[in-house]
Amino acid sequence: MNKLKRWVVASFGAVAFFGAMITGVSANTNGIDVASYQGDTTSYFSSFKQAGDNFTMVKLGGRGGGEGAHYSNPKAYAQIHNADAVGMQTGGYFWGQFGDSVSDAQYSAQLAVQDAQNAGLAKGSYIALDYEAGAGVNKANNTTAILTFMDAIYSAGYKPMLYSGAYYMKANIDLSRVNVRYPNALWVASYPTTSHQATPNMNYFPSMSNVKIWQYADNHYGVDGNVMVVGSLDNNKPAEQVASKPSQSTNTPSTPAKTQYATFSGVYVADYWTRYNNKMYGVNFDMSIKPIDYNNYIPISAMTLTDKYGNKLGNQYIQGNNGRMEYFTLNGKYKVISQTATTINVEIGGEPVSMMKAFATIK
Repeated sequence: MNKLKRWVVASFGAVAFFGAMITGVSANTNGIDVASYQGDTTSYFSSFKQAGDNFTMVKLGGRGGGEGAHYSNPKAYAQIHNADAVGMQTGGYFWGQFGDSVSDAQYSAQLAVQDAQNAGLAKGSYIALDYEAGAGVNKANNTTAILTFMDAIYSAGYKPMLYSGAYYMKANIDLSRVNVRYPNALWVASYPTTSHQATPNMNYFPSMSNVKIWQYADNHYGVDGNVMVVGSLDNNKPAEQVASKPSQSTNTPSTPAKTQYATFSGVYVADYWTRYNNKMYGVNFDMSIKPIDYNNYIPISAMTLTDKYGNKLGNQYIQGNNGRMEYFTLNGKYKVISQTATTINVEIGGEPVSMMKAFATIK
């Protein structure tokens, strides 16, 4: 991570707490986190798997500070895909240097979700806010902005987490508010030494509650070393099964009062047809979120075949990837499941389909 490198020596008094927290948790809970500076091949992640690391937190991108208006990790897709390929659980994180600005926090969360979708991070996975620089002077205002980010992540179908150094967290954030809204969602950095650590020294666990991941080293075979304290990354569980639903009294994500629907007025090229789970789907390159995968497949039952002017064809049977140009329209009203600044997830033919937002009219 482009996390601040701090040498934080934790209290020995936390030993009893840590022992209580990890009761019943699998011993195979060590992991790493990576950014564009690290490798992205299966052999790279396999070497850590062999060393006993069983999860990977991948940098998705960032906004603010050195990240500029928006940075996306060019290796994120390969890192998530190849870590998963060797059997490691995966999650993501996003650098958010928005201080106490609620509007910037909301926009940063939209970018984080966009980066997660483009990187192929499955819905229900954790997205951590990397908050370690640029905090405002008021703890309450910082916390409001942070919860705005976390609520937006939750609203998009992912599970929020908060990362920072132990000292920075305590100094700048009202952790009691975060912990009530999202129990066991803290990822805390606290290093007893900057020397190489193959495994965590449990005697140095930070004296904090609601910690999900402890980052115990910034030199674990050359990368940051982490240990899962509670549960797992639970990639396959919906957000509502893990995180607490945001309270309605403060900082809930802005959601429409009624269900929104998307319509599409264009005539689109069927760039190719594909079969997935014994069903046929069509794909348009321009509408799809890159890299294209099954999340972008449009059920053929919802597509009306037309000529290039949008006139419905009498023969609604596809020609089948034979080099002939084929066109289609989407004539229905499709329920909006979730959306970010640039992408949208809609229900088409009874299935969720993700695509670029610019093609839809939303009402």
